Amino acid sequence: MPGMRRRAAGFSLVEMMIAVVLGLIVVAGLIQVLLANRKSYQLQQGANILQQNVRFASDRIGWSLRMADFWGGNKGASVTGSPGVTARGDCTQAWILDTQHGVYGYEGGATFPIDSCVDNADYVKGSDVLVTRYVDADGMDPAASSTISAAPKQVYLVSAVGQQAALFLGSDSVPTTPPAASIGRYVYPYHLDMYYLRPCSDPSGGTDASHCDAADDDGNPIPTLMRMRLDSSGALSEEPLVEGIEQLQFRYGITGTDPSQIVPTNYKDASAMTADEWSRVVSVSVGLVALSSQRDISMPHLGTYAVGNCTYEIRQGSTVTTGCPDFTVTGSKPWQFARSQLVQQVQLRNRFRTLVATE
Repeated sequence: MPGMRRRAAGFSLVEMMIAVVLGLIVVAGLIQVLLANRKSYQLQQGANILQQNVRFASDRIGWSLRMADFWGGNKGASVTGSPGVTARGDCTQAWILDTQHGVYGYEGGATFPIDSCVDNADYVKGSDVLVTRYVDADGMDPAASSTISAAPKQVYLVSAVGQQAALFLGSDSVPTTPPAASIGRYVYPYHLDMYYLRPCSDPSGGTDASHCDAADDDGNPIPTLMRMRLDSSGALSEEPLVEGIEQLQFRYGITGTDPSQIVPTNYKDASAMTADEWSRVVSVSVGLVALSSQRDISMPHLGTYAVGNCTYEIRQGSTVTTGCPDFTVTGSKPWQFARSQLVQQVQLRNRFRTLVATE
């Protein structure tokens, strides 16, 4: 009716509260979806990094093993010369320049197996150590004196193929033995690579800036594959290669006493090898276990990991280790992290060629 007041249009307070509650439920659902997607992405990224770490670690160690015992076309026993390098504990000058042992291994234990070469705090107890020695495949003309002398502390090897070889420093004159007239005379940089595990990635992050402790890596130490090498200054230096490598084991495939044999008859741990068997190693079994950087509490990551003589089982709430009693699984809750295991056999191609040449 014309005289009646119209009713005001709009939402009542109850209707508005219902709309707000429904909106919050929808937003909360979207947030949960986004968080789940983010967590899934992080776990997938961690899995990808885990596989990349395994691949890179195996490739790097495999490269050193395939280069081991390359002495420019000569046997390691024929190499002469003893240039000055900086020793470290039992990693002495003679040990560094030991061309007769292009491949040598050490069994893991409660302390680093080479006294005072690596601090015990920087060593994952119960993990093996591998040493390879060789010269770079890129040879240069001995007449390239300016290139050689530019690295005065670098150790070089001058080699005449199938005749003789000698070690010298870049600051020295290239040795005349083997003779300059020899066919196929080249100069190669000398390399020593030692692989081992360190219990942290960055020691400087903890209370001890020089060595690993529990405060490193933001309070969660990350086991890391390390390489100690002889650098161009003539000193041993360490460098981290791959984070997240929890266990490292090696077994050595040896032949019989028949020099024509090129297939290993059996594999042995370093502790079981005799002195004469190191020269008969023709392949190396590399075993490693990598640990994901991403924590996953959605499900327990249980399993048994067996590499070399070390076996450990991850259970929910506990771990069981056999074969390497000094080894401790990383972290207080290891079942919350995914792991990946790799075992590969690497043929020592230079050792193989030497055996074929002597038939």
